[in-house]
Amino acid sequence: MNKILNVNNLCKTYIVNKRQNNVLRNVNFEMNQGEFISIMGPSGSGKSTLLYTVSGMDRLTAGRVIFCGRDISSLSPDKMSELRLNEMGFIFQQMHMLRNLSAYDNIIVSAYSSAAGKTGQQRKIINEYAEELMRKLDIIDIANNDITEVSGGQLQRACICRALINRPKMIFADEPTGALNSKASNEVMSQLNKINREGTSILLVTHDVKVAAKTDKVLYIVDGNIQGELLLGKYSDVNTHKERERKLNGWLMDMGW
Repeated sequence: MNKILNVNNLCKTYIVNKRQNNVLRNVNFEMNQGEFISIMGPSGSGKSTLLYTVSGMDRLTAGRVIFCGRDISSLSPDKMSELRLNEMGFIFQQMHMLRNLSAYDNIIVSAYSSAAGKTGQQRKIINEYAEELMRKLDIIDIANNDITEVSGGQLQRACICRALINRPKMIFADEPTGALNSKASNEVMSQLNKINREGTSILLVTHDVKVAAKTDKVLYIVDGNIQGELLLGKYSDVNTHKERERKLNGWLMDMGW
């Protein structure tokens, strides 16, 4: 299978009050095109830092990150911003929507700034794709709503549309269900699983076993280093979820969760 992400001896160090804090220590893993991988670990283990570093939102201290054959660790800030805009999508726990724009306008705004959104004809295609995404995620009825007028689950589905609007090769998600109730969390994960089955690779940070049980593989990180991985395979049937959850819970206990 084609590799979409290759992480080699990744290290991330922060200097705080003249003291060195090694948040990531020689992290190594690979991700195939079309995989859905979750990252779990104790609080402060480096989960989010790993996500931000491999996506180029934060600069690494040492090592290499190869994304779609390109060494992003050597890219200039401008080139990295361009890569994130055009080839990556991002979903966060805090949804970071622009309060003065409707849900629909929040979805299309980044696409208008992309390489594919410079002309009127290109923007017409973007508008049509935004509507298509909103229909697929069952939120077309809130397209013109202010972001304060929709539920948390609807808003997070709008964030998924925003992450997909530039047709990214990969989505990076940091606790995308962390602020949602169980019903909204299930709705969001259902959409992420659907998107993944259609071919989009997803790397997700979560503390929720129910969420991680719906991913292909779980990486467990402790003190900035990956201590193990569990292969669960593709999630396709709700009837298998309890068994996947039991398997993951048992493995996490063995890992010291």
